[in-house]
Amino acid sequence: MEISQPLTPAERADFRKLFEARLAKVDAKTAEVFAFREMKTPPFMVNSALYWVFGLDTDTLPAAYFDDPAIMTNFQEQTYYDQVKSIDDDFVPYLMPWFGTIVTASAFGCQIEYFPKADPAANPRYYPVQTPEDVRRLQPIDPERDGLMPKVLDFLRYMKANSFLPVGITDFQGPLTTANQLMGYDKLIYLMFDHPDMMHRLMDVVTESLIRWVKKQKEVIGEPQNWCISDQQVYTGPQAGIWFSDDDAVLMSPETYREFVVPYNSRILTEFGGGCVHYCGNATHHADSFLAMEGLKALNIYNLYNIPSVARLQEKLDGRVVLFVCDFTPVDYEAYFDEMLATLRRRGIVICSQYSPVVGLLKGGRYDSVRRDLRSGRQAVFDYLHRRLN
Repeated sequence: MEISQPLTPAERADFRKLFEARLAKVDAKTAEVFAFREMKTPPFMVNSALYWVFGLDTDTLPAAYFDDPAIMTNFQEQTYYDQVKSIDDDFVPYLMPWFGTIVTASAFGCQIEYFPKADPAANPRYYPVQTPEDVRRLQPIDPERDGLMPKVLDFLRYMKANSFLPVGITDFQGPLTTANQLMGYDKLIYLMFDHPDMMHRLMDVVTESLIRWVKKQKEVIGEPQNWCISDQQVYTGPQAGIWFSDDDAVLMSPETYREFVVPYNSRILTEFGGGCVHYCGNATHHADSFLAMEGLKALNIYNLYNIPSVARLQEKLDGRVVLFVCDFTPVDYEAYFDEMLATLRRRGIVICSQYSPVVGLLKGGRYDSVRRDLRSGRQAVFDYLHRRLN
């Protein structure tokens, strides 16, 4: 059944009470993490309340999720309320106007496709920037007019006016990812080597546009420049002013990343008083670049079950960069968490396990009788991790 109805007044009052208590608890724990104090129980979450569509049971997702801000708000509030009243983890809920990973790219002319009950995506057969001359003509975007940005601003305004929950900026792809969305991998790599001056110009225009975009969103939601509610559902609050995704970092050599990415990431991070960078996979080869990245306070790493890579990174960055150790919960979650807790030091880390995508793997599988539905599966994972941490 689609989840589109608003909370009742009684539910809203209960949710607000739970939220305020949780925020106070997690804010204090997060401050300890960023102070790099040894913690027996670092912040951790087993979260199935997601703002994105990937991994959700599409039967519960309203068909008008991307069309009506009230429906998106109601859906997020309902799923977050179910999470916080069921699981006493360290997830701090907040609202996000979610339109996939292509909002900034849409402002530069990427074509957006909407598939039924799926995340909006860029048309992979069309790139608005093809040549160095196209790069030369490129200008910074206008958040009030370009692409999906005006629609996102409307959703931000609705959420701010109609919910007690904090509202965060929409998904934020960093300079490298946005540049790839505009050109495609092949043309972007040729640009780096054949026309490095134009590559720098591309990154400069994209970076300036991203800064403008974030400032406009913060203006609408009333968020301070040096404060953000969360990095992909990991609470940050006063510890960081910005977050963005840098998934393509895992594909680049240390040399090209240091030259063409680090200066622009640093520019965004310092503009907002420091922040967090996300990637999926293994970017341990960029450890020195992370240390050189001005304003980098944390890395949000979906390590894809590669705990040794996180351990190597922790060894390099210990005491200087916090690690959000995140992943989609594997079927054999007991072995995964056992390896994590036996390998990583318990300082400067937050543990985040996004539970929802595994449900599809469990349906009809050998675990089906034990983990019959989302709630029982989430509870089983939470109980195990809670025991291991306490």
